[in-house]
Amino acid sequence: MTCELTLRDVRSVARIVNLAHRFNCRTTHIQAAVGESTTSASFAFDGPAIALTRLRAQIDRILEYETVA
Repeated sequence: MTCELTLRDVRSVARIVNLAHRFNCRTTHIQAAVGESTTSASFAFDGPAIALTRLRAQIDRILEYETVA
């Protein structure tokens, strides 16, 4: 699974990597670029299909929280 994300909080990069570890997914690629007010991040994960589905749901929650806050 790959994700191209725009994040407001640079700490979300670490949160996503930690979530992947909790869901027994392997992070195969991370690239992040910090701008003035946002962070562009690219991730690639490998793991069981159900774990990747759950991970994506949690990533979506992080993105939702960032747009509300």
